[in-house]
Amino acid sequence: MKRILTALLCLAIPGLLLLNAWQGFRYNTLSDDVAALEARQDALLESNRDLIGQTAFESSPAQVGARASALGMVQAADTATTRLLVDASGKAGASR
Repeated sequence: MKRILTALLCLAIPGLLLLNAWQGFRYNTLSDDVAALEARQDALLESNRDLIGQTAFESSPAQVGARASALGMVQAADTATTRLLVDASGKAGASR
């Protein structure tokens, strides 16, 4: 009985060391994956910030006016536009 216990102990120690090494390898691999995903997320966030800034610039009144004048557009006179006023009850009325 003592021999069996000694044999099991002699086999269990290398087995546990092997499992510990395998777990460390898995942890290291996952850590590298997380670091790569965090770097990608940072790049996407920076790109998103740039796109938001570009959108704000392109939709500014000065930029819209410059593009419209480059296309030969002119601003319509106030008398040529019709504005609809909608009150809270949902009724619409035209005014000039």
